[in-house]
Amino acid sequence: MGQLILIRHGETDKNLKKILHAVNDAQTLNVTGREQIGKTAKRLKELSPVKIYTSTEKRAVESAQILAQKLGIPMEEMDGIQERNCGIFTGKSWDEAKKVLDSMALKERYDYVPANGESWRIFETRLKNAVRKIIKENENKTVVVVTHGGAIKALIPLLLKVSKEESFKHVPGNASMTIFDFDDKGFNHIAINDTSHLSKK
Repeated sequence: MGQLILIRHGETDKNLKKILHAVNDAQTLNVTGREQIGKTAKRLKELSPVKIYTSTEKRAVESAQILAQKLGIPMEEMDGIQERNCGIFTGKSWDEAKKVLDSMALKERYDYVPANGESWRIFETRLKNAVRKIIKENENKTVVVVTHGGAIKALIPLLLKVSKEESFKHVPGNASMTIFDFDDKGFNHIAINDTSHLSKK
């Protein structure tokens, strides 16, 4: 039995303003975000992960570097687990994007490609391929994946093999932990959007 631990990166100033990040965004963590990830590292020590994979976005890489240093384990930047490319919605608030997306039926929303961006379907496919690679390389091991809120939302129904509507129930917080056990039969969730460690000193 292995364990997959999905961590959303720590807080950024754009997160505070609820602004959608650009692809290859230059912004890194704010002071709160760095403190959050420090607390996440303390919680992760109890789970004994052997490696950290991270999105190539700076806010994720910075989060992973803090974790790797505190845990004393290797980290690897990996393509495929970045946030969805929001195209024309980049730099706008999530509420603005939501107004457009909520007007669509699920099937339409799944295949909708915002100009200069990517569809949910394409996003999901690259996430799935990346996770498959990680799992194949880490059978019966505990690994951490530092990624993004949208990526975690998309992965939950995919890994649990449930309806895509399940993703709408979850809003992963900064530095939250979403944990799955896995074996050759599939994934079983242990915790979703766990932020209890952030309230500890």
